[in-house]
Amino acid sequence: MLPEIALKDASRDDVDRVAWWLGEEEMSSKWFGHYACGDPVHRGYDPEHMLEASESEWRMVFADPHRRIFSIYNEYEQHIGECQIVFDLEGGAELSLLIGPKDRWHRGYGTSAVIALLDMTFEEFGLQRAWVSVSEDNLAALGLFGKLGFVAEANQELCWRGDGNVLTTRNLGIDAVSYQSRHVDAELSGSTRRVVTVTGLPGAGAEAVGREVTRLIGSRFVGDEIREKLCRRLRCSPGELEWLEASSRSFWGRALKAMVLPTDWSAFFDIRYQWYRPGYEADYDVLDNQVTNKEYVRGLSAVIRSLAAEGNVVLNGQGSHLFVPRAAGALSVFVSASPETRRQRIAEEMGLGTDEADKWLNQIDLDEVANYKHLLGADLLDMGQYDLTLNLDRLSVTAAAQIVVGVARTATPSVALARPAMEPIPDPTG
Repeated sequence: MLPEIALKDASRDDVDRVAWWLGEEEMSSKWFGHYACGDPVHRGYDPEHMLEASESEWRMVFADPHRRIFSIYNEYEQHIGECQIVFDLEGGAELSLLIGPKDRWHRGYGTSAVIALLDMTFEEFGLQRAWVSVSEDNLAALGLFGKLGFVAEANQELCWRGDGNVLTTRNLGIDAVSYQSRHVDAELSGSTRRVVTVTGLPGAGAEAVGREVTRLIGSRFVGDEIREKLCRRLRCSPGELEWLEASSRSFWGRALKAMVLPTDWSAFFDIRYQWYRPGYEADYDVLDNQVTNKEYVRGLSAVIRSLAAEGNVVLNGQGSHLFVPRAAGALSVFVSASPETRRQRIAEEMGLGTDEADKWLNQIDLDEVANYKHLLGADLLDMGQYDLTLNLDRLSVTAAAQIVVGVARTATPSVALARPAMEPIPDPTG
């Protein structure tokens, strides 16, 4: 079991200890970051200089938006190291790490710190890649990162040592999908808890089937909670999510996005597609606060993966079948029904007339299909994505749920995982 650590803002006392650690050759050689011949190189700041720095200079260094610097504390509230996340402005970040006291080496603190950094990099900051630069003779560090799934990418010669040998570092990297898959694999290893996703067009009865499955197997039903978790993760309101979905499914909305802003940004128009083109004097910090398509997909993937990791859950819609990791052994179900059955169900549930229900269904069907296509890069109605398809024209909700439970209990994980893995990539421009 790995030891517990905490990442905290650095204090001057912490920096003083870092300076002492780097002053010892054996310790400085274990700094997982840049390396150089001669004096040890510390990323981002000179510890000895910062001890005497003014408050303004201190804030400039330790509040730099392009770099996050943390002190590592162990379970006994002792300062044992430092780590950093250095953003590379290309959707990734370089990680660096130092465990100072020798009596804390090889005891799992480095592993715990790197896992915390990776969780922060991929979950909080939503980046797509993390990488490290490690001296080729630092076998402990190379083993640590290899164990966590980092893959060697390139070697770099930095300088000649005093003994005539070349000092070489190895760059190792890991992407968000690989890390999240390994993370969930570890959480689910040995687990037999079933994950079921139930998807369908509005009015088909997918939610009713999902709730009945939940009752029959004693699991947890998650529907609207997915959107609530997504809002909290993206720090946005439900209205902002609806705005993004509406703008992405409209041809003109997507076209205006492509003309006004890069595809990683959001366009300034509302759900009525009234366009506002920001002028040259616009504050682009405002644009940065808008939810983007990529952030939406990354956030939704993280929410679904987290729920799947808990196990024993029925996930209703929201693209859940696209994001559940293979290790979860999920059973993916699609519930269908004829337009007549769906229209009748919607009319009863919403108190609408037949014509009103028909118009509502026609529009909502277009919206659902467009959301999947333009936000999630998937075809909602591609039956090849699902393990089981049920027609509620021929089956009652109870009968359909019993079939799902029977398949879920008898199917091996390999059966549930036979369908192709999907990692949808949003196409904001359509």
